[in-house]
Amino acid sequence: MIATKPNIHRLTQGLRKVVSATATVRVVKDQRDLVSSITLAIIKLQEDLTKKTANAKTVSTYLAELTWVDSSDEKVKETIVELIESSQIWYNLELEYIETVQPVINNGIAATEFVLYKEAIEELGEAISDLRSAVITLPESNEFNDAMNELSNLL
Repeated sequence: MIATKPNIHRLTQGLRKVVSATATVRVVKDQRDLVSSITLAIIKLQEDLTKKTANAKTVSTYLAELTWVDSSDEKVKETIVELIESSQIWYNLELEYIETVQPVINNGIAATEFVLYKEAIEELGEAISDLRSAVITLPESNEFNDAMNELSNLL
């Protein structure tokens, strides 16, 4: 093919536009910035999951300790019930968070931290349930109270 002057002009303009050093440098910089942002977001997600895991374990420990508190005093019982309710709200928010980050985790990002976090949240749910049973459900059960009275009589 014989190139005419307009074709040469169009070709060189198009080629220069694509391989322009300024444009290429800008694209490379944008790509580096994108990779950097993604890396920072992944690190933040890992840190957040680690903090959330520690918080869930701490709350679970406190709730487990509250299970053994004498709740026969009405004020103490009310306080524990309030703590159960606020813990349940927090637990439900954490379950929503799990659903929110699950698609990212399914791609292998922060998977190790997520497994530990999810286990801690499951333990939290169990601690809430145990405390609710010890303070609310079981004391209202006639069968439980009868069994406790029988045990007391054996001592």
